[in-house]
Amino acid sequence: MQRISLIYATSCQKYKLLKQLLLDIGLPFEDIKHGRLHKGCVCRTFISPTILVDNDVIIFCGPLQSKPKKKSSELAYLEKIPNKKELRALLEWVEVKI
Repeated sequence: MQRISLIYATSCQKYKLLKQLLLDIGLPFEDIKHGRLHKGCVCRTFISPTILVDNDVIIFCGPLQSKPKKKSSELAYLEKIPNKKELRALLEWVEVKI
């Protein structure tokens, strides 16, 4: 089974919506608080919220700089949170067993 991680800042409203969607879909995931990561951790460069599947970024909700440099592993940059159907389709597309 793939490992799903949700990286977030507690002040992020999008995080709360995305977390609820993951809970509604019924997928186990790990909550990772952005502020608790050590300074050298690559995950500190991610904006809240970010979903990782087996350490590949599949959803991130904003770049740190104004013009993001997307990598091939980044599949979606969100201006808004997907609904449950869209999130399920995206997770199925990256072959997460739902």
